Amino acid sequence: MYGPSTLGAVPRPSPVSDAVWGVLSAHTRHAWPLDELHQAVRQRLGGADYSSVFRAVAALEDRGLVDRVELGDGKSHYELHEDHHEHVRCQVCGCVAEVPGCVLADVPGAVEASTGFQVLAHRLVFSGLCPACA
Repeated sequence: MYGPSTLGAVPRPSPVSDAVWGVLSAHTRHAWPLDELHQAVRQRLGGADYSSVFRAVAALEDRGLVDRVELGDGKSHYELHEDHHEHVRCQVCGCVAEVPGCVLADVPGAVEASTGFQVLAHRLVFSGLCPACA
């Protein structure tokens, strides 16, 4: 356990956190739901409890290495922190694809001008049918 003197310190390595990092950095899929990430880590290690995987993902998110993505399906999804991009999710099978780049690059300025808000971030999820379901 970390005490006040170690705040900001890098967490100790663990097999579960190493496996979570390994699964996410393998780039075999995009935007992992936590339950499927847990299954992949269990396969790598031969076992891992759900709460350990959750804590490992939360620690990676706290360090800015992993992003949580909400795709409108009621689950949190996780992916490596990379350049900003949007997502598209199939309404039938739920598969997710990355939309390269930011399709809203010019929009934050217009939002700021019309609302007075300072836009710090945005997330956009397109919904549709993947090629297999179309």
